[in-house]
Amino acid sequence: MIQPLAPLRAEIDALDDQIIALLTQRMAVAHRVAAVKRAHGIPVVIPERVAAVLDRAAAVGAAAGLDPDYLRRLYRVIIDETCRVEETLVG
Repeated sequence: MIQPLAPLRAEIDALDDQIIALLTQRMAVAHRVAAVKRAHGIPVVIPERVAAVLDRAAAVGAAAGLDPDYLRRLYRVIIDETCRVEETLVG
């Protein structure tokens, strides 16, 4: 009964690998952002930017047929981890 799902599960696994690769790239950019913030005395958390990222994710997700609240929750986790890493890097 599970065998018919194998190709679809492999497809999901491949997509998950792509998502992880993109998250890795996003975090690499966040490392560069942290360096700029440290060099210029910019705070790690900028509430207006956080709100803008959440709003954009919700809007893009909604336009693609995804639940905007789902995207807000997902991006909240991504942003929280990014800020945690930036805090560590900025000191």
